[in-house]
Amino acid sequence: MKRDRKSEILAAAERLLDAGGPHAVSMRGVAAALGISVGNLTYHFPQKKDLLEAVMRARHERCRALPPPSTVPGLDGFFRSLLARRGQIPPACETPDQARDLMLLAAEHIAELLHGALEAFAAEGLLRQSPELPAVEQALLALLMLGRAEEVFGAPPDAEKTRRCAWGVLSLLLTEKGRAELDHVL
Repeated sequence: MKRDRKSEILAAAERLLDAGGPHAVSMRGVAAALGISVGNLTYHFPQKKDLLEAVMRARHERCRALPPPSTVPGLDGFFRSLLARRGQIPPACETPDQARDLMLLAAEHIAELLHGALEAFAAEGLLRQSPELPAVEQALLALLMLGRAEEVFGAPPDAEKTRRCAWGVLSLLLTEKGRAELDHVL
């Protein structure tokens, strides 16, 4: 059976990223984790930025295949997961353009899942239809990507406060049924 070296490299890089953040991912570290030479690794991914971008794209494609969260606990888990990983990739980027491209990819991915979740909430009677819905979606996306205003201006990130703030924004459009389910989560 032929080995898929490229997939093995991506999996190893993702494990290192998850275990230690972006600074834990190095070309030598990935090669060592697989027992291959750095030259073999650079045949598939010439630079670290190429490898990190491929990891992000692979995550994006896997997540696109998943259904969006459709329950309050599911969306809360989505919020927690995003906030726990917020800021992982841009510090590892070597250029502002690479950081921007990866952030745009992440924003697209998060926006798709968030939109699907809100559609599911509306279908379940948890969310009322409102002309403000697109603005609420954009506010949630900004909170999940950038954090609360004080975090943007230098305060230390606080995932729990940001999560509660996101629910505060979304609660503006929740129905009574949606608020009752949210009370069980918070």
